[in-house]
Amino acid sequence: MSRGGAVVSPPRTRLITSAGALAAFALVDVIVVTAGGRLVVLEYALSGLALGGLAAGLALRRAGPVPWAVLLAAAGYVLGRHDRSAVDGRAVVVGVLLLAAAELAYWSIGEHPRIRSERPVVARRLALLGALLACAFVVDVLLLAVSSLAVPRGAVLAAAGTAAAVAAVALVLRLGRKGV
Repeated sequence: MSRGGAVVSPPRTRLITSAGALAAFALVDVIVVTAGGRLVVLEYALSGLALGGLAAGLALRRAGPVPWAVLLAAAGYVLGRHDRSAVDGRAVVVGVLLLAAAELAYWSIGEHPRIRSERPVVARRLALLGALLACAFVVDVLLLAVSSLAVPRGAVLAAAGTAAAVAAVALVLRLGRKGV
C-alpha cells in the first residue's frame, strides 16, 4: 500500500475483470468478423467501435459506454445475419458473451481503486456470475430450439415464448433480490 498521496495501482480484481470483459468482447468480434455477411465493412466498423468504446469506459471507469458497446456489438452480429433465414447457433454464444462482458465491465468499473476485495466476496460474485451465465445459456438454447421448430404459428409457439419471458423475468428478480 502506498501512503502520502502516491499513485495507488489498481487492484488485481479490477484488472482481471477488465481483461475478461475485453476478451469476451473480442470473442464476439471474432464471431462477427468471421460470419462473412454482406455488409462486412459496417460489421467491422461496429465491432471496432464496440471494443474501443468498452475499452474507453473501462480505462476511464465510466459505466456509460458499456450498454452502447453491447448495442454496437449486437448490431454488428445482427448485420452479419442480414438476408439469412436459418437459425444460427452462434446466437447463443454471442448472447452469453455479451452478458459476460457487460457484467465483468460493470464489476471492474465498480471496484474502488483503494480497496482490495476480500476473497470470499470475489468467490461469491464469481459463483453468481457463473450461475447467471449458465442460466442465460440454458434460456438461449431453449429459445433457439423453440424458434427452429417447424410448427405452424399459434398456441404452442406463443406458450413457449411466454414461458421463456416469464422465466427470464423470474431469474432477474431472483438474482436482484439476493444482491451482490
